[in-house]
Amino acid sequence: MDNYVRILTVISLLIFLVMIPLALLTGVPGFIPDIVFFMVLVLFYYWTYDAFRNNMPIFTLLVIGHLLHACGIFGWYNISPVPIQWDHLTHFFGTLPFALLFFRWAGQWMDAKFLTKKNLLLVIVVFFAAMGVGAMVELIEFLGYLSLGFGEGALMFGTGDGIAGLGGTDLIDALGGGWINEGWDFVFNTFGILSGMFLMIILKIINRKPQKAYYYVPIESYSKKI
Repeated sequence: MDNYVRILTVISLLIFLVMIPLALLTGVPGFIPDIVFFMVLVLFYYWTYDAFRNNMPIFTLLVIGHLLHACGIFGWYNISPVPIQWDHLTHFFGTLPFALLFFRWAGQWMDAKFLTKKNLLLVIVVFFAAMGVGAMVELIEFLGYLSLGFGEGALMFGTGDGIAGLGGTDLIDALGGGWINEGWDFVFNTFGILSGMFLMIILKIINRKPQKAYYYVPIESYSKKI
């Protein structure tokens, strides 16, 4: 781990820290638990950087994925600043870096020749592992809604998820608004995961070299000790 990782970690934490009072100023304190959780995740990524065989591009994308959701404090889940719904964007870029991370971690066990049974099984494991992250997010949202009801942030059902209020609840039940939202979330989760895996597969094919496992120790280190 180099100093660039430490610098990126500190900058990421400072950005999220600044977003906490911004959430209060914009009247959406429901995002504060999300932001605090993202800060914990950044520290977790830093702590497991070597174990996950992480690198700077993936670390950066992980932070960006969380930052996009935190930008919901600016009302972008209600009125997206881009042509696509902000909720779709956050789910795409929220899961893509996890596909990169898990693929890179599993790469230490992959064969140099890509089209093998073992590699196929590892790719499938990577897919379901990344999908599991997205499923966990949806579970947290559902449990949060059961406990807290309507509102902003991942722990409540609000803008970008459906229609708030009693009338909105009836409409959601009638039209399947909550189901539709959840379905689209999983669709864009899948798009993000497949995009990340496709990118890693291309890089794997281009660089057909055996990868060292994280526990690999060069023989030269032993000769220096003798």
